[in-house]
Amino acid sequence: MGNFHRAVVGAIGAVVLLSGCTGGPQATGGQSDSALPAASGSASPTESTQPSSKPSATATTRNQPVPKVQRSGGAAPSITSKPSDTDGTVKYSDGVTLKINDVKFAKETKEGPGRFPGRAYAVLSLEIENGSKQTVPLDTVVVTVLDKSNKPVSSVYVEEAKVSDFSGDLAPGKSAKANYAFALPASSRSKVTVVIDFDGTHTSAVFRGGLD
Repeated sequence: MGNFHRAVVGAIGAVVLLSGCTGGPQATGGQSDSALPAASGSASPTESTQPSSKPSATATTRNQPVPKVQRSGGAAPSITSKPSDTDGTVKYSDGVTLKINDVKFAKETKEGPGRFPGRAYAVLSLEIENGSKQTVPLDTVVVTVLDKSNKPVSSVYVEEAKVSDFSGDLAPGKSAKANYAFALPASSRSKVTVVIDFDGTHTSAVFRGGLD
C-alpha cells in the first residue's frame, strides 16, 4: 500500500507540473485560443484595394462573351450597350461611344526572347469618346480578341507594332485613342470578336465581324 500511495502522489504531481508549464505563457503572454477572433472571408484592412486584372466569376453571354475584370467596388455594370459590327460604333445610353478606327497588318521581323519572326499580327486603333456627364477611368482597360472558334488570341508587344494602352481619366466631352496588337493570321481575319472592357460601370463593348 505504501508503494501504491507514493505512485499515485507522484502521478498527481507530474500532472500539476505539466499544467503549470503549458498554462503559464497563456496566462501572462496574451489571449488564449478561445479569445481569438474567428476566421472570416472578408479582406483585412492591410490588403490592397487596387483593381484586379483577374476575370470575375460572372457568367458569360453572347453579348458579353468575356468575363468582366474584377474592380474595386464589385458592383455589376449598370450601363449596357448592344454589340456592333467591326466597322460600326458601340453606343451607351449615357453618351459614351467606342469604335475601331483602323486596322493595320504586319509581320514580326526581329529575333530574340519572346519574339516570333514571321508571325502575322493586326494592330487595332481604338477610340473612346465620353459623351456622358461623368469622368470615365481608363486605367484598367482590357482588350480581348476572339478568333472564329471564340478562343482568345495572343497579344503582341513588339516595338514595331507601336502599341499604346488607354490610361488616365477621360473627362466629359473628351476622347482617347490607343493601339492594341494581336497575333492574328490572315486565315482568321474574316470572323473575329473584339471585346473592350474599359470600366466597372459599363458593360464591355463588343464588336463582331471581319478585319480588313
